[in-house]
Amino acid sequence: MRFLTVDRNSDSVFKLTNALLIVAFAAAVFYPIYLVAIAAVSTPREVMNGNVLFWPTGNNFSGFQRVFSDASILRSYVNTVFYTAVGTAINLVITLTSAFVLTRKDFLLRKPINLLIVCTMFFSGGMIPTFLVVRQLHMLDTIWSLVLPGAVSAWNLIVARTFFTTTIPAELHDAASIDGCSNFKFYVKVVLPTSSTVIAVIGLFYAVEHWNSYWSALLYMRSPEKYPLQLVLRDILLQSQISVQMLQGDVNDGNTMARMLEIAESVKYVVALVACLPIMLVFPFVDKYFVRGIMVGAIKG
Repeated sequence: MRFLTVDRNSDSVFKLTNALLIVAFAAAVFYPIYLVAIAAVSTPREVMNGNVLFWPTGNNFSGFQRVFSDASILRSYVNTVFYTAVGTAINLVITLTSAFVLTRKDFLLRKPINLLIVCTMFFSGGMIPTFLVVRQLHMLDTIWSLVLPGAVSAWNLIVARTFFTTTIPAELHDAASIDGCSNFKFYVKVVLPTSSTVIAVIGLFYAVEHWNSYWSALLYMRSPEKYPLQLVLRDILLQSQISVQMLQGDVNDGNTMARMLEIAESVKYVVALVACLPIMLVFPFVDKYFVRGIMVGAIKG
């Protein structure tokens, strides 16, 4: 009985230690996001002095007024949602279809194509060749310049291919073939319905990449009305900083410069909050799939 009591106490200490470590890790991850949120509504002077740590101080919404007073914000939100939806759909269709084809042993070019895909993870054409290709294909200032050059991620393709190989047995395909099921019908009727985990995980990766992307739009987009959210927020942030720099030479307008400096400080936090909040709201709805699929492609015994 004494040994049984010791084992129970050790198990309780182990569980308590794990719980404390998980809480500490979660707090370390959540705190930067929380700090940005409270800094966005706090007095900028208190933020710059380092007095905002756990609770907001003051009542400041000048950063939100500066950001949302720009008429391009709503339009850029719509653009980004559209680009993310279309881009993620194209990514999933091409990635999942290619991954399924590369799992078929009767596909003669399976090994050479797999080798080429792995090579793209180490070598790329670079920015200038990619820009020249996009321009030659007349995709500048169109949605296709944002979604087609990065339509397939080699890493996600390998993950999906590994998932199909380890999860869907070859015998299932053989049985379906005997019943007269074609490869396309097997892919649509059997593979996709049983692959919700990998679809959710890869789809989340692609969606976050599209949502956070601004470099492609900076290179390829020319019309301001087509700008995505990240590029518009970048412009707002730069405009606030430029306004402060222009006022620094005016010694007679110290109050205005101080006010603009405070607004610029608030805008930095508001921009970060506005940019990441939508993805944070979407993530809980795919969290269960993400947790189940986080080990997709791992070695299984």
